[in-house]
Amino acid sequence: MKFLAAAAKKAANGSPFSCRLNTLARKPFGFPRSSRLTREADLESVRRTGKRMQTERLEARASASLLLHPRVGVVVPKYRRNIVDRNRTKRRLRELARTRILPIAGSIDVLLRAKPEAYSASFDQLAVEVDSIAQWAAGIGSH
Repeated sequence: MKFLAAAAKKAANGSPFSCRLNTLARKPFGFPRSSRLTREADLESVRRTGKRMQTERLEARASASLLLHPRVGVVVPKYRRNIVDRNRTKRRLRELARTRILPIAGSIDVLLRAKPEAYSASFDQLAVEVDSIAQWAAGIGSH
């Protein structure tokens, strides 16, 4: 707390670090850790017990959660692709999950897994598929 108070005081004085502190203070476009499936046990549980939906480029599994908010996990296998392609696909799927699945899903865990076709898909093509997965997952969460 003392550090933040001192940092706020410096920011008010026009410190060159004020922009960085303001950026760290508010993150309106973040994907909070509480909304992500991160533990291997949670991922395995969704893989084992979740209902499955496939699209041309994605495979999704969804299962009801005991938590009061949705969580999303993204899996992008290697498929003999380079790290740049994998990271691009991961970033796209995380952003789509954050903006399309989290707002409408209820108490549910969703696992998105990229197929090889997802690497060459455009953002808009992936968005259409994630929208259909979000509608499907919202139906599971309401049961």
